Amino acid sequence: MKDKAKYIVIYLLFFPIVFSAYSTTPLLSMVSYTNPVISLPVFGVSNFEITQNVTYQVEINFTLTQTLGSGNYYFKFSRINDRLPNSLDTMYTPPYQDSELLHNNITGYDTILMNVKDKFNNTHDWFNATLGAGEKISISQKYIVGLNAIKFSGINESEIGMYDTSDEIFDLYCNNTEPCYERDHASLISLSNSIVNPSDNPIEKAEKICNWVSDNLEYTGDLSGEMGALWAYNNLKGDCSEFSSLMITLLRIQNIPARKITGYLVSNDPSLRPKPGNVWSFDVNEIMGHAWMEYYVPDIGWIACDPLWEYFNKIDYLRFNLNVGANFFFPPSSIISEFNTLFYATSGFHDYDYNITITVIDSNLAPLDVIPLIFYVFIGIGSAAVLITVLLIIRIKRHKE
Repeated sequence: MKDKAKYIVIYLLFFPIVFSAYSTTPLLSMVSYTNPVISLPVFGVSNFEITQNVTYQVEINFTLTQTLGSGNYYFKFSRINDRLPNSLDTMYTPPYQDSELLHNNITGYDTILMNVKDKFNNTHDWFNATLGAGEKISISQKYIVGLNAIKFSGINESEIGMYDTSDEIFDLYCNNTEPCYERDHASLISLSNSIVNPSDNPIEKAEKICNWVSDNLEYTGDLSGEMGALWAYNNLKGDCSEFSSLMITLLRIQNIPARKITGYLVSNDPSLRPKPGNVWSFDVNEIMGHAWMEYYVPDIGWIACDPLWEYFNKIDYLRFNLNVGANFFFPPSSIISEFNTLFYATSGFHDYDYNITITVIDSNLAPLDVIPLIFYVFIGIGSAAVLITVLLIIRIKRHKE
């Protein structure tokens, strides 16, 4: 009986290890995943890691119909851009977004300018239309878009280059106070200097500022428009724009170029794992517009963060970028702080439909779900084994007595 009990105890103690090893094999065989890609130091970008990626088909359809009388309209329609290191339009940018425009059809316009670049190198189509009752203008686009989940980690201070303050980056994204980015305001200067140490490198400063914004601002979704950095600090709340604007402004005060990124989300659930064949369709009231930010570090590149989502030096595969920068010209004469796609009406009554359909073509996702499953199986069986072992020992002891 003593020998039998000994073997039972040994079996129970080792069974969880054996089971977990064998159970891993079929689970892993069901997951298609390529190991992360570590970047090479080219095109002024380095030290980023592509951890996962998803390829989508994106179909955009917009129609505006004149319902009564006549109307005059101006349109500035944003394109989903390439955001790659080797692009002259997106210099020093890791491959956050690889976009191919398959189809772009616009009907019903009077005049049009296609593929217009603004000062931030965003791409738009500009057009205008005069519509009578029942007339319409329509836009139809189709893209294949690859979104990469990217993170920066383990950057040594010796790898960080020197800023060239004469570069246009500083004029666009650092030097100037502008609406929503009040870098010359005394209270924001004092706040920025209180968060960081003068001896910190740019990445250390960015981390401290990102943490302060994430920890001290409360999210609110009921704002009527973009309020900006100073308002966010004075009220300690905001939506995604205010979180981003405050982080951007506090970085600019430290002479670190930073900029806003705007677009829309597939989902606001960071744990979503898109699979081939998944389809989402959003109408104008369902599109999840979102703003995040990037800051620039020489020889490293534009590093993405989302202080609302508490993402520091990383970004996911759930967001499509339409515009970089802020305070854009909008025809015929307006300046607006941020936008994705807009039209401006001077007269008339209209209805419009705006729909985005997103289909997953391919995905390369890390097998994150395998590790917790094995862990819980191991813990569960291990706990049971310990309990049974204790009961057997007690029984053996009683049998001896």
